[in-house]
Amino acid sequence: MDVYTGTQRLRTTFEGGKHRRIALAAFTGTAMEWYDFYLFGTAAALVFGDVFFPSEDPVAGALAAFATFAIGFVARPLGAIIFGHIGDRVGRKRSLMITIWMMGISTSLVGFIPGSHSIGIIGAILLVGLRLIQGIAMGGEWSGASAMITEQTPSGKRGFYAMLPQLGNPAGIFVGTITFSILTAVLTTEAFSDWGWRVPFIMALPFMLIVVWLRRALPDGPTVEVSESEHHSAPLGMVASTYKKALSIGIGVALLGVAGYYFVNTFVLNYATRELGLDPTPLLNASLVGSATNVLLFLVWGLLANRIGGVNVGLLGATASAIFALPIFAIVVGGSQYGVAFAMIAGSALISISYAACGEVLNGLFPAHVRQTATGIAYSMAGVIAGLVPFFATFVLDITDNSIWWTGSILVALSVITVVSLLSAKRRPILLDD
Repeated sequence: MDVYTGTQRLRTTFEGGKHRRIALAAFTGTAMEWYDFYLFGTAAALVFGDVFFPSEDPVAGALAAFATFAIGFVARPLGAIIFGHIGDRVGRKRSLMITIWMMGISTSLVGFIPGSHSIGIIGAILLVGLRLIQGIAMGGEWSGASAMITEQTPSGKRGFYAMLPQLGNPAGIFVGTITFSILTAVLTTEAFSDWGWRVPFIMALPFMLIVVWLRRALPDGPTVEVSESEHHSAPLGMVASTYKKALSIGIGVALLGVAGYYFVNTFVLNYATRELGLDPTPLLNASLVGSATNVLLFLVWGLLANRIGGVNVGLLGATASAIFALPIFAIVVGGSQYGVAFAMIAGSALISISYAACGEVLNGLFPAHVRQTATGIAYSMAGVIAGLVPFFATFVLDITDNSIWWTGSILVALSVITVVSLLSAKRRPILLDD
């Protein structure tokens, strides 16, 4: 493995084929991880309450399912620390190989857990344990893929290539959603609740093997030669002591893109099916359309970031989200099947703008020898908040008697925090080699 000093370029010059291979491996890996992670959110909204947390009160069952969903996000900072250390000290490839195995195996095992009617509370305990493993793996996946591809891309193309790990999000969600949509369309409600929901989880295993095959061909890439004092300091310690302000900015930069999606999709899907009594199949189809639309939009935002910079693209998206959040949620509360579907598509499209740009911005906040650790922690801490959004929004809606303003203001607040953070990031130097 080549070693570069801090004053040399971290990025090596790859032949076109190797460059594309890195981009493909980064994209497919994050797509598979998001497929796995999103399955849990959809299943939590549709069936986990009944299968693992049966209760006479549907709100209590939904809250229990969403609390389990949130555990995966809470575990993500731990994964960011573990795999950030591996990526910053040993190599990005090593960390990425471990995370993909962890995510694929833990997700497929969810599909085999018996429900509470068979093994009682043990099923819920197993579900929580596998969700923790998912969260740890996810905490190291995005930061490793994002750092690897951003470091090895010239500045004139960095906006587009740094977008690719985020593109894995709508692509993975698209595959997960179409799988659930097909199953809910062809199966009866009883069959879907009994065994149909398990199929997408079990499918994670062959998907994982494809990504492992792609990643085996990746070059290890360069590591960074650090000083003697830095060598004896864990990347986590250096981030905590030297880059605290940049870390707080990074959390805010990622917040809307990471957390906002779970408001306009996971929470709204649960609210529309549980409170409004709407058929979940058209809403899953709306999520499918939204994901397909976002795949195309991400390409646009990435190309735009090449021209005007990731910070400016992020500001455009966060400002638009703050303006339109309440009107979009008002459409949801109106209770129309088509209105809710439109709101889900429009909401996710708005949030995609800032999310597509966050990779370039986050990687530019930190130097190479702590980059994977720092970006992973920032992204994962935003994910902790994201995991709590469906739970908190359900709680606020319940105690405010279905208030549009209080509940919709959650999305407004997320947008404003991201705007302020992006403005702060704009005033800082970009710590990436050109």
